[in-house]
Amino acid sequence: MENQHEHAHGCTQCGCNNPILEILKEQLFSSENLEKMKPESGQTAQSSPQTLLISGGIIRPMIGGSTEKVEAIGIADGNVVVAGKKEAVTTFMDSNHQGYQIKELSPKQTLLPGLIEPHVHIVPAAMMAEWIDVSPFKGQDLLPTYDLNSIGVTINDNLPTTAGYVILGKGLDPSLMPFVQTNGKNELQTITNTVLDKINPDPMMLLSASMHTLYLNTSALKHVFKNSKYVQEHYLTADEYVKKTQGQLQESKQMTPALEVIQDQVVAMAKDVDAYLTSLFQLANSRGVTFMYDAGLNKKFESVLTSYVEGSPELVRIGGALICADQADADGLGAYPQPTEYKPVYCGHIKVVSDGSNQGLTGYQSTPYCCDPAGNTGIFNFPEKGIPPHTIPPLYDALINTVVAGKGWPLMIHANGDQAVTFAIEAYQSALAQYKGPELRNRIEHCSLLTPTQITSMLQMGVSPSFLIGHVGYWGYAFKEVIFKDKAEMLDLCGSSLEAGMRITLHSDNEVSPLGPLRMMEQSVTRIMEENTASIEVLNAHERITPEQALIAVTYDAAWQCYADQWAGSLDAGYFADFVVLEQDPLSLTTQSSQYMNMRNIPVLETWLGGVQVYAAGS
Repeated sequence: MENQHEHAHGCTQCGCNNPILEILKEQLFSSENLEKMKPESGQTAQSSPQTLLISGGIIRPMIGGSTEKVEAIGIADGNVVVAGKKEAVTTFMDSNHQGYQIKELSPKQTLLPGLIEPHVHIVPAAMMAEWIDVSPFKGQDLLPTYDLNSIGVTINDNLPTTAGYVILGKGLDPSLMPFVQTNGKNELQTITNTVLDKINPDPMMLLSASMHTLYLNTSALKHVFKNSKYVQEHYLTADEYVKKTQGQLQESKQMTPALEVIQDQVVAMAKDVDAYLTSLFQLANSRGVTFMYDAGLNKKFESVLTSYVEGSPELVRIGGALICADQADADGLGAYPQPTEYKPVYCGHIKVVSDGSNQGLTGYQSTPYCCDPAGNTGIFNFPEKGIPPHTIPPLYDALINTVVAGKGWPLMIHANGDQAVTFAIEAYQSALAQYKGPELRNRIEHCSLLTPTQITSMLQMGVSPSFLIGHVGYWGYAFKEVIFKDKAEMLDLCGSSLEAGMRITLHSDNEVSPLGPLRMMEQSVTRIMEENTASIEVLNAHERITPEQALIAVTYDAAWQCYADQWAGSLDAGYFADFVVLEQDPLSLTTQSSQYMNMRNIPVLETWLGGVQVYAAGS
């Protein structure tokens, strides 16, 4: 089970476990720095909810998960109070909420419940906002050109202006760069110190998209050697450090010394976290999002978010899952308090991260990846010496059992590789056989590689998947051509899961992929591999789902999966008046040509939270 690995492309994991914030948590989250991060006094007060009767256009309140339309909806005191025929809604509002305003939608305008991001990473995204974005994305689309030259232009156009600052970048993704021919076969681009030297000779550190490799150029490596006693104790000279690492610092053991050298800079760049949180939430609102579920909370992150919501107007609802890293964390859990009413930054799940990312070549696989390095099966985060690779480690099994059966908490298990998914299912089977309590909404996050048999097992246990659908849309071509080959057909089996009777959700894992439920709907409906610009190619057409099914996945079922279905995900009476007005109904796009690269770009005209307009296009 113990996997000693050397990766040519870096040992990346995922947004579920940001090593920067983990390594520097004592510095970043010191009481002094937390005080600096608090919003300034005198913030704009929360606006009062409007009392409205909305009619016209297309109104889909998603009541009971139905996509059927109603003629009108009434809103008062921040909640939906009535929905149905316009005459009945008008009569109700006249009798109970006199003085209401009338809002009439134009014929194509579409009102939906606020869209939901059921798996994101809020605080890490905000705290690294000042790092140069060297990701492959522009908005929600892949850049038309993403290679070392384009990355170099981005970096050199955004160099730090503060004297002594190291160049810091985030989102570097070799898997979405042009393939490299090696011995007659396609391989992923390799990033080394000498490759980065050609971009800029000044000290530079770039964090991989999946967040578990830090790439350094030569001058940065020498800067680290000069300023780190730890590195000096483990390498005789700076040249030896450069030669042995080649600019690829993998996992916390190698990354920590480098990050400690720049910790003051990282802390300084994160001090305006409240402003960055506001920008992140405003971006979410502009894409129709009213609810975000953080899939990697810890007590420090909770403190940052709680402080923010206490001093800032509310732009999104926030919930999340508390990270459980080891048995000690599991043993320290209290009894599960299932959310029965909304409060900001509520905790609905425990989160366990079992492996890495498939595009980072660290998702834990039953067979080796098809690309270099040879024999690589990825990483399992809970290895045990002497345990065969395909046998579930007893300590991991015990950890899951403690959380679910012992403490009664619902669980989100991050599992990307097929072997990691197998272990997650086996651990759930063991734990649920001993669990005595109310039904839990257990999840497998990403759940990237599935089989029909595994879908049946999950269904029988009541375990639901949340798919990072960008694996198909953004990375599908790389998986099919280089990383997995035929195994790519197992990716994100949305259609099969729904056919079996499962409830599924779609997520961005932001910042691994961009925020945007409409885009996620599109990618699940078309399954077109966007990196292949030479032709329109669908990855496993059988797994395409309908626009109606996709809409349910980003509203009604997303709320259910996040224990928010008593107040969000639909516009039933008594629910929050969290809704979005679109220029066009996404369900009106019924052909591939009308959906592809169009559903994601349906203009969001307005976003409302609790009867308060938090976004208006053009304002």
